[in-house]
Amino acid sequence: MQAAASEANTEPLSECERSRLRAKKAGGCGLLGLLACVALVGAVVAVGLVAMGPDGLSGEAAVLTAFFVVCGLGLVVFVVGNADGQFEADVDEGIKLIATGRIVQMPTDSSEGGPPYRYLWVAIDEGPTRPLIFHVSEALYQSVNTDEAVRIAYVPNSKTIIQLRTATYEYSICDEGEADEKRPARESGPES
Repeated sequence: MQAAASEANTEPLSECERSRLRAKKAGGCGLLGLLACVALVGAVVAVGLVAMGPDGLSGEAAVLTAFFVVCGLGLVVFVVGNADGQFEADVDEGIKLIATGRIVQMPTDSSEGGPPYRYLWVAIDEGPTRPLIFHVSEALYQSVNTDEAVRIAYVPNSKTIIQLRTATYEYSICDEGEADEKRPARESGPES
């Protein structure tokens, strides 16, 4: 994961960027873990009802049910803790990596009953041979295209995009929630 760090420039995170990263803790991963736990408990209850004989739940079925409930709760703690640890490490390091590259793929991963997850695969110029994979919002996903050149700032542990700029679009994590519509890139030129 740190291979890209040697090929990219670094800058310190602004206070706004740190704040946004802290706010992402226990976000989507926590929800995913909760949904997995609910699904697991539902399955265990269904299996328990099927295993229940005329005299009630057998001893083996009760032990098996308890085992799966404990495993489900452990899964929630693992998923939430892992994601939170990555965001916390990014905040503690306090840097963002800045590189140029090209969007090589834009896959989606649909989950049952929920909106699809959207990803950008970015090949970094003179960087690692494998592209970096970023989970992105719908607004960002809809604003860029495959084969488009990008300048990207991201944090190394959670692979969260802090800033992204193409020839026609500019994104900043500090603008999230304020304006999800397309924002054209600023004109490059002398500042007055």
